[in-house]
Amino acid sequence: MAKYLRDEHLKNITINEQSLELVNSFLIERGISINREIEQANGSKDDILLLTYVIRFDNRGYKLTDFNDVKKYFSQANKVERIIFTLDSNTSERTNRMYGTHYEIRFDSIDPNNTYIQVASDDGDAVDAVFSGLKEIINKGKNKNGHIRNTWSQLLVQIFGVAVGFLISLIAGLEASPHLNIENSFVITFLFAFLVFSNAWGFINQQLLRFLDFAFPNVRFVQPNKNSLHWLAQALVGGLVVAFTLLIISGIFEWVGKILGQFVAN
Repeated sequence: MAKYLRDEHLKNITINEQSLELVNSFLIERGISINREIEQANGSKDDILLLTYVIRFDNRGYKLTDFNDVKKYFSQANKVERIIFTLDSNTSERTNRMYGTHYEIRFDSIDPNNTYIQVASDDGDAVDAVFSGLKEIINKGKNKNGHIRNTWSQLLVQIFGVAVGFLISLIAGLEASPHLNIENSFVITFLFAFLVFSNAWGFINQQLLRFLDFAFPNVRFVQPNKNSLHWLAQALVGGLVVAFTLLIISGIFEWVGKILGQFVAN
């Protein structure tokens, strides 16, 4: 088994063609350097490293050995799902990575847990050098999606949803109660509307969180000439959310103030 291993999940990164080229160039240089050392030392051919790629897009995937093919598919794809760089030795591939050297970096726009760097080798210095080099490249593409992809955003969505549900239920009670000839018609109508909303909120909340995950993904693939409308839509959605939030909050305070004023007056 390889003696040294370093791995780390990657979060909130933007990947474009230049990022892919930097990763590819770095791994090619490492592979050439290591293979040259192995040849000079007359080492086993099983220790020779081979660089391969996997790209998955539009519900299909390819395993490739030519980076130009990766770039071609990357630019042509409607939706890039996953890109993997793997620099493996024959020993590592044959033993399912139990032994030998392997360097791998994965970018997955669907599953955040499948986005990581993993470096393993018998040479500790090589592991540290490759890991640090890949991290330096990836850190250049760090974005600010982490401000949205956190538990605080989930809390805000929950509070926002409850506030909206309360407001809708309040309006429903005020509008419907005058037409009901029953005692405590406002309270009954309000509770009924709020109960209906509460049952629907679980589904609505999931859809809102899925939308946030789509709009602010853990890995964003930026393809040539295919992302300007996406950024415009994201900015538009952000502006609408802020404006709508301020409107709802203002409405809530206005309605609550009127209701409390009526009770105080009585």
